[in-house]
Amino acid sequence: MISNLRVKTEKFRAVNDADIIIDGITLVAGENGCGKSTLSKLLYFLFKTASNYDSLIKQKLNASLRDVLRFLEIFQQEVVYSQKDRKIRDDFRKEIEDLRRNLYYSDFLNEEVDKWISLIDKVEYVYINYSRSEEENLSKNEGSIGSRMNRLNRIIKEVLSEDNQSLNHRDAFANVRQLVRDKFKEAKGKIDSRPTSIFTEELQKVFSDSKLPKKFEVYEFEDIIVSLEKSNMSIPFTIDKTIYIDTPMMLSIQASHNEYWDDLNELLLENNDGHNNTISDIISDQIIKGDVEYDEGIFMADDFKFKRADGQIFNLLDVATGIKAFSILQLLLKNGHLNQKTLLIIDEPESNLHPQWIIEYARVIVLLNKHLGVKFFLASHNPDMVSAIRYISEKEGVLNDVNFYIATRQENSFVYNYKFLEKNIDPIFESFNIAINRINQYGI
Repeated sequence: MISNLRVKTEKFRAVNDADIIIDGITLVAGENGCGKSTLSKLLYFLFKTASNYDSLIKQKLNASLRDVLRFLEIFQQEVVYSQKDRKIRDDFRKEIEDLRRNLYYSDFLNEEVDKWISLIDKVEYVYINYSRSEEENLSKNEGSIGSRMNRLNRIIKEVLSEDNQSLNHRDAFANVRQLVRDKFKEAKGKIDSRPTSIFTEELQKVFSDSKLPKKFEVYEFEDIIVSLEKSNMSIPFTIDKTIYIDTPMMLSIQASHNEYWDDLNELLLENNDGHNNTISDIISDQIIKGDVEYDEGIFMADDFKFKRADGQIFNLLDVATGIKAFSILQLLLKNGHLNQKTLLIIDEPESNLHPQWIIEYARVIVLLNKHLGVKFFLASHNPDMVSAIRYISEKEGVLNDVNFYIATRQENSFVYNYKFLEKNIDPIFESFNIAINRINQYGI
C-alpha cells in the first residue's frame, strides 16, 4: 500500500517486525509487553530529533564550550570586576550573557563564533595588562596575587587539556581561539549534513538498556529518509512536530525523568490563548463542562486552572484525571500546537476515562484529524476505544486515513510481529475475547 509516511523496524526489544503506516490515525493493539510503548518512543524521538536537529547540535556545542565559558566567567569575576571603569565591567558581563543565550537561539553560527573570538581577544588584552600589573605588585602582595595568576594560568591549560607548563600566554590564547573555531566548524558541519549519529545517540540515551534496532527505516512518499544504515538524515516534510502523551498525571510535573513529559509541559505552559475553534468548544461545552487555561499567579503559584460551567474555579491538578486528559488536548489546541504537520502519540488514551468519555475522546481524535489534519499514533487495550475510532471515523468520512494493527506473539517466544489489519478490527476483538474466556475459566 502506498503511503505518505511509514516506519519499519525489526528486532528491537519485544518488536520482532513492524511496518507501520502513519498517514492519519494509526491504532495498534496488543497485550502488555508487546512493544507498543517502544514503538511510541521510537517515533517520538525520531521526529523530535528531525524537527529539532539544529537545537540538538547547539546544545552539544554549548556543552563542548562549557569550560571556555566557565573560564570567561571566572575571569570576569576575578579580573574584570576589579576594573575601575564600570562600563567595562558591565559590557563584559553582557557579552558573556549574550554568548550563553545566543548559542541556543541564534540561527547564525558564523556570527556567534566571531563574537566568541572578539571576547577572547578582549580577555587576552586585559589578561596581559593585569599580569604585568600584578607582577609589579607581587613583591608587595606576596602570595595572593601570585596564586591568582597561577590559578588563571592553570585554568587556561585545563581548558586546552594542555599539560605543557611552559606554554606562554600568546600560544595559550591562540589555542583557545582555535578550539572555539573548531567546535563551531564541527557544529555547522553537522547542521549542514545532519548525520544519523545524532539520532542514534538520542536513542542510546532513551533505551540505555538495549541495543539499537537491527533495522529502522522511515519512508516518506515511498522514498527512504531515515535509516540507521544511512549516514545522514533527511528533513521530513509531512511532520514537523511530535507530541507524546502517556498519562494525564504528567501535567505540571517539573524536571521529571521522562524527557517527553518535560517537553509536553513546556508546550502546555506557553499560555498562547488565541486558537479556540469548534473542537475546543466541543471539549468545553459538551464534554468537560468547563474551560482550562494556564494562569500566572491566580493561585499561590502559577497554575493551570479549570473554570467549571457554573463559575467555580479549581486548580486543574485537583480535578478528576479524566478532565486532565481532555484539558491537555484543550491546551494544545489553544496554544496552536495541533495542525496537519503534528504527530500526536497517545499511549493508552482510554486510561482513567469513564466508558462514556472513552467514546468522547475517540470522537475528539477523529475530529482533530478530520478538521486540522493532526496525525495520530494510538496504542490501545480498550474495545470501546477501538470501536469508536473505527465507526466514528467512518461516519465522519475519514476512514480511508485510519489503519489498525495487532501485535501477535511468535510461538514459543516473547517477541511480536505487527500485523496490518487495514480497517478490519475483528482480530483485535478476538484478542479481547481472551478476557471473557478467563472470566469463564476463573469465575464459573
